Amino acid sequence: MKAIHYDAEGDILSVTFAEASGQPHTGVELTDNIVLYYNPNTGKPLKLILVSYQAMLHASIQTPILLDGLAQAPAKVYTTILHLLQHAPLTAFIRLEEVRDRSEPTSRLQEVFTSTTLQSVMTN
Repeated sequence: MKAIHYDAEGDILSVTFAEASGQPHTGVELTDNIVLYYNPNTGKPLKLILVSYQAMLHASIQTPILLDGLAQAPAKVYTTILHLLQHAPLTAFIRLEEVRDRSEPTSRLQEVFTSTTLQSVMTN
């Protein structure tokens, strides 16, 4: 993992796995609040952005998050992203809960950071 930044004011967690500049990258909106950038040539994750991180974390404890953006992705993108979500480093942040069929992938956020830990990765 290259960098982790948390913006407390915006409640945005940004995790950079590898530098995207100089390489092809594609962003996939998994939900309105989760975007994953990856290299379509290598299939490697580059960056994960979680908007309303704390709120989504608490909500996903009660109810799995429907990855409706992923469900709408083209078949090749869907397969690639599903594979990425099932392996490290993404499994540290998102756990697939259920994939009954292509239209219903769900997940729960992993509680990686406590409030105190988030303070240590806050951006200024």
